[in-house]
Amino acid sequence: MRKFLRCFIEVFINYIVAYIPSWVIRKSFYRLFGMKIGKGSRINQRVYIFKPWKISIGENTMINSFVILDGRGGLLIGNNCSISMRSVIYSASHRCSSDTFEYYEKPTIIGNNVWICVSAVVLTGAVISDGVVISANSVIKGITKEGEVYMGIPAKIVHIRGSSFEYELNNKYYFL
Repeated sequence: MRKFLRCFIEVFINYIVAYIPSWVIRKSFYRLFGMKIGKGSRINQRVYIFKPWKISIGENTMINSFVILDGRGGLLIGNNCSISMRSVIYSASHRCSSDTFEYYEKPTIIGNNVWICVSAVVLTGAVISDGVVISANSVIKGITKEGEVYMGIPAKIVHIRGSSFEYELNNKYYFL
């Protein structure tokens, strides 16, 4: 019965709640199902979410449309982050070297003032440090260094952002 209820919740939030045009109403449902969402943070329409009760989002963070948030292994997103459209953040996968296609979960952590650009992929267990930028269409795994810009497949350091990345995002909208 518990497994059925969890499946029902995921279907409900991904195929009904995700299409509600009011952020205030969507946020209420996400919180009802256990997601922790900080003050000033927002999740746009059509975001696909696995296990919302294992996801925590800090303050003033923006999750844009068509993003996939995988909370199966635990997902922590910090303050003042921008997760751009069509990005994917995983916290569970399968071991490709396993003869049995072994499933595993590992928490994925995203620090403060991080920008994950359009269509970037953050793989299971990644730790994205404060102030990091993951460029568009990049695939990142492992642990990043604070304030650096990563690009490519697999993502490599291409630029140092500097030390002044402590800004506050302003997401004061009621619809979208």
